[in-house]
Amino acid sequence: MMWKANFDGAMFSESEEAGIGVVVRNQAGQTMAALSEKIKKPASAEILEALVARRAVKFILELGFNKAVFEGDSEIIIKALAREDFSLASVGHIIKDVSSMSGLLQTKSFSYVRRQGNSVAHALAQRAKFSFPVLVWMEDVPPNIYRFVFSDMSAT
Repeated sequence: MMWKANFDGAMFSESEEAGIGVVVRNQAGQTMAALSEKIKKPASAEILEALVARRAVKFILELGFNKAVFEGDSEIIIKALAREDFSLASVGHIIKDVSSMSGLLQTKSFSYVRRQGNSVAHALAQRAKFSFPVLVWMEDVPPNIYRFVFSDMSAT
C-alpha cells in the first residue's frame, strides 16, 4: 500500500522556535497518523522546510511503512529532493540525509503541492507553538484540525 505524507513548517516570529507538521494518509485519504513537533528555529525558512522533509521521512519509517509519496509546499526543497540535488549550500547536507533515509523505503517520491493543498500539515505545524515538543496522533488529528481535514478531503 502506498501512503501519502504531507509536511510543512512554520516559523514563530515571537520566539526562537518553529513548528513541524506531518499528516500521513492512506490511499482512501483517511488520516493514519499525524505529528506536531516544536523545534529550535533554524536560520531560514529553506532550512526549516528541509528539516521538515527529513522529519516526514523519519515519521514514515517510524510507522513501519515502506512506500510513500511525500508532498510539501516548498518548490525548491521538493525539486532538490526529487533530483537528489545536494548543491544547495544551506541545505545540501540535509537533502543528502533525507535521500539516504528515504533510500530505506521500497518506493518513494517527492511532489510539490500548493499551500492550499497542504492545509492539514500547515495547521499541525502552527499547533506546535502551543504544545509539548512532540505530539503524535494515530488514525486521528487534534479536534482543532478537523476542519482542515474535511476541507482538504472535499477539495480532492
